[in-house]
Amino acid sequence: MYPEIECWKEFYEELDPDKRKALYEEGLKKQEDDGANAFRAELMKLRYTDPRNPAHRVDNFLWQMVILPGFLRPIYFFKPVGEREVSAVIRELGLEGAEDWDEAKRSAAYWEYRNTADRYLSTCTGPGYAKKFFGVMASSDEEKLAKTARDFYSMAVTVPEKYGREKELELFTRALKDAFTTSSSDAERAWNTVRYMKKK
Repeated sequence: MYPEIECWKEFYEELDPDKRKALYEEGLKKQEDDGANAFRAELMKLRYTDPRNPAHRVDNFLWQMVILPGFLRPIYFFKPVGEREVSAVIRELGLEGAEDWDEAKRSAAYWEYRNTADRYLSTCTGPGYAKKFFGVMASSDEEKLAKTARDFYSMAVTVPEKYGREKELELFTRALKDAFTTSSSDAERAWNTVRYMKKK
């Protein structure tokens, strides 16, 4: 885990894109540049801009989280198809060339991905999440946690391992694991349960 950047704490904790943009502008005025201010703007542009329709509200990083577990479906039995898709995820997350980033950029990217993971997690506790029996019956809190753990483990471990892209995705997957395992007092136990079941 990268140490929290105290002067940007509120910016990375806020989940609303418009409020985050305002906090970024405010931070530029209040804080000395740590070497990653311009990079933060690049990441936000990449994350929140639809190149086909700039007026369209999107979260491209969040969408990568949504689609990643799908690369384990039978349709991806032929690995070259999945490899192409995972390469696109790396590109969409802005991780191409990350091996050349300095520590300031790596830290800024990590916390942007943590923010993405936190936004995903905010959707995992509501009454409509992980419904059972064709969407009729609500799941218990324990069942929701177990499903969230499985999804995060797939994104952070199983998919990168399957396609041999652990190195390229390492910054993103570390942020996902850290976000989940610190999200509640039971989260790390749920993560370890999934890990144990996958290793059996």
